[in-house]
Parts: sequence; structure tokens; C-alpha cells
Amino acid sequence: MSAPVSEQATPLRVTGPQQEGWACALCGARLYADRSLGVHRIISCGQEVEVELWACAPS
Repeated sequence: MSAPVSEQATPLRVTGPQQEGWACALCGARLYADRSLGVHRIISCGQEVEVELWACAPS
């Protein structure tokens, strides 16, 4: 079983494209078909922000 998304989505692991919804928050791949992982609080540029993270849709 993998760690919950909130543990995987740390400031050191979430890239700009992942924060913006262009890349999967779990694997980093470019998103074409996606599913929401919900809104999560992360630290970006020293400030805590809420972002909606997205992941690859199951095939």
C-alpha cells in the first residue's frame, strides 16, 4: 500500500507542473486523462497554499 497523497505531496516532491495540474502528482507524467486527488496544503515559496492535485486516470 502506498503512502497517502498528502504524505507524497510534500514541498520537495511537488513540482511546478504538478501544482498547476499539467503533470501527475504521483508519478510526474504529463496528464492527458486525469482524476482529482483533492485539495492539499503545500508550502510554495515559503507560503502555505492550497492546490488541487491531479493524477493519471486509471486505464
